Amino acid sequence: MKQKSASAGILDTVNEIITKGKEKRILQLYTENPHFNGRDIIIHGVPLVNFGSCSYIGLDVDDRLKTEAIDAIRRYGVQFSSSRAYLACPLYREWETLLERMFGYPVLLTTSVSLGHHAVIPVVVEEGDAMILDQQVHASVQEAAFRMKFRGVDIRIVRHNNLEELEIKIRELVSAHKRIWYLMDGIYSMYGDYAPVGKIIHLLESYSQLHVYVDDAHGMSIAGKNGTGFVLSRAELHPRMVLATSLNKAFGAGGGLFVFPDEKMMLKVKNCGGPMIFSGPHQVPVIAAGIASARIHLSDEIYQRQEGLKARLRYCHDLLLHHELPVISNPETPINFIGLGLTRVGYNMVRRMMDEGFYTNLAVFPAVPETCTGLRFTVTLHHTYADIENLVVKLADHLPVALAEEGRSMNDIYRAFRKVKDFNDRLPEDKGVCHALLKGPAYLVQHENTIENIDSDLWDRLMGSGSSYDWQWLRVLEKIFIGNNRPEDNWDFHYYIIRNHESKPLLAAFFTVALCKDDMLSNGSVSYQVELKRREDPYLLCSKSFMMGSLLTEGSHLYIDRTMPDWKKFFMLLLDTIWDEQARQKAEALLLRDFPAEDMEMDDFLMEQGFLKINLPGHNVIEELNWTTPEEYLDLFNTKNRKYIRDNVLKYEHFFECEIVRHTEPHDLETWYRLYKNVKEKSFELNTFDLPVKFFAIMSASEKCEIMQVTLKPEYSPAGKSIPVAVTFSIITAANNYCGVIIGLDYNYVRTHNLYKYTLYKTVLRATELKANKILLGFTASDVKRKFGARAVPQCAYIQVLDHYNSDVINSMAVSNELNQEADRATEVAKASAFPKGVSSS
Repeated sequence: MKQKSASAGILDTVNEIITKGKEKRILQLYTENPHFNGRDIIIHGVPLVNFGSCSYIGLDVDDRLKTEAIDAIRRYGVQFSSSRAYLACPLYREWETLLERMFGYPVLLTTSVSLGHHAVIPVVVEEGDAMILDQQVHASVQEAAFRMKFRGVDIRIVRHNNLEELEIKIRELVSAHKRIWYLMDGIYSMYGDYAPVGKIIHLLESYSQLHVYVDDAHGMSIAGKNGTGFVLSRAELHPRMVLATSLNKAFGAGGGLFVFPDEKMMLKVKNCGGPMIFSGPHQVPVIAAGIASARIHLSDEIYQRQEGLKARLRYCHDLLLHHELPVISNPETPINFIGLGLTRVGYNMVRRMMDEGFYTNLAVFPAVPETCTGLRFTVTLHHTYADIENLVVKLADHLPVALAEEGRSMNDIYRAFRKVKDFNDRLPEDKGVCHALLKGPAYLVQHENTIENIDSDLWDRLMGSGSSYDWQWLRVLEKIFIGNNRPEDNWDFHYYIIRNHESKPLLAAFFTVALCKDDMLSNGSVSYQVELKRREDPYLLCSKSFMMGSLLTEGSHLYIDRTMPDWKKFFMLLLDTIWDEQARQKAEALLLRDFPAEDMEMDDFLMEQGFLKINLPGHNVIEELNWTTPEEYLDLFNTKNRKYIRDNVLKYEHFFECEIVRHTEPHDLETWYRLYKNVKEKSFELNTFDLPVKFFAIMSASEKCEIMQVTLKPEYSPAGKSIPVAVTFSIITAANNYCGVIIGLDYNYVRTHNLYKYTLYKTVLRATELKANKILLGFTASDVKRKFGARAVPQCAYIQVLDHYNSDVINSMAVSNELNQEADRATEVAKASAFPKGVSSS
């Protein structure tokens, strides 16, 4: 069965989050009001004060807008059904004229801001341009922007509001691109912070190739001359700036508005933007309401409304600070964000606020990172000061109760939101290399930094028979990945055992901290694209990760006694412990991996803790070695599979000799490393750094490792002598599992002599000779391994990324058709020739 991609796993996660929100009656709700007044709504028969509206200055129920809309319907009907490329309702001209008076620049109306981005961006951004996206720019902007990848536009991402990083990217791109576009929001829709507009203008003045595309949807009406928005309240429209804004929120009507620095650019978008030609117009009452709103914006009344809103915002923010709530948002915006940490705390708090008579929003993945759930509420002119005070008081009352009810603390919030408080200052002191910490009345946590401080028999017994590692193999890995020159070759090891007070082990796990490629679990075609860029910048899109297991192990990395009724409690204790360590290590990503994909109980538990589920390639294993000879092995298969092995392996067997290497010379290591690199450079499905040469030296000297070498016989060799064409490094665990670690191949013989399949066949036979209990053949190439009796066990991983910059950007990147085809070809080669491998093998 084909494994789902990481992006499909993300969709499943989003679907599950929304579904749970619906079940808890806090998402996808319907109001039941017979009419609206802007403040009050009814949900499930319960009256609530609405703190979820974006009608910030209260025009949504203004009688003047309603009267104009009703009159327009009587005169023109509900809609004028024609593409504006042909014909438009007469009200459009009046609306456009008023809006151009407001802004003082050419404008273009679209039926929504999101659809407008798809009209404007493909026209104003040209082939050969580059685009730099703020990591938190609105999803509708990102969606339109990433489509430009197909037209050869170079797309980069910068951390949110990080102008230093932005300027570095601009300098990198100026020599190769005529124009560089920076795409940002004016006010960001979740956290309620805003762009440093003045500094952006300074960059525009410093770099003549820089252009800015800004979505100020939430800034419209609340600030600026004539209510033209937050961005234009801070600066004039720059000649190299395009402004998008919403007429759907504070403006009180509907649709999107795009403001251009000159008529020529506006007309080009109007004439060529796809949605301007192929989609319908605004409905007549929306246009009429927009005309009424524009008249208000051109009067002094707009400034009275702005001042009234500002006073409420200041009052609200002062109250939030007074009650010491973890507020993330900026006091100058109407969007307020209270950090909560885990998703289940968010469900709890939003439900509690509804029980108290307030409707607020759950801010949850994918709108925010997995561990950065929050309660989001907006303040509008419809709210009284008493409304605001009552809400804030209830938030302060319920937050500690909700945290306690969910078994969480403020540490979650400190860890997720560095703006609240520096979490590192609150971490418990690190006791050193070996330490045991008593955690509460029920459990004892042992944390070690070397496997040598843990009893080998205990460790091997706990971790069971389903893994590709044991105590001895971890000891070897510790020797390999220490004291190396390259940062990716130095790993920190962390071992945890949780016991009850009778010293009975309840849980055991190990983790490594290592520099990883952010695209490690991405589609192979994406990794191919990124690797092209890494030729110039080897550490592009790489992050320090805190990973369950290691890059050279597979199988279960967690022992947990789930017969115990309190297993979730001591698993939660492990998570709290590693979250602290992750913060100490300053690791951006936390990865729990190699879990059974169909374990729904574990799935629910970890997603409640804010983890994102990602499906992994199948873990290939041969579990029953109930044969003793090659003939008996072949007899296990049906006629079709026997023919496959005869035609693809036995037919070529006479070309090769296979031996178990007992003694190595320095030139052997050089040869094996070259063969390994052949495979590594063609494998993108699990994209990792090259292994250090030291790995091969230590492995060849280790009693844990078995080296199998395949040579081409002299009579078939161009050199007239035996030449090594394949090598495998495998280990035999304490549970007597035969586990492939890496493979090297000479690709001159992969296609012509089926070298990979021959090597795989000899691996199976060697495990049989050793009477192994299982053969672990790693991830990838499941279709080939199945022909040799392997079963691909569905596996999944759970990930948290503290910095959203690295989590989804890679999986969202589009690639051009030409490069996609090249990447697919490279991926197919890797699938056909890569050794049964763990996450790291190449």
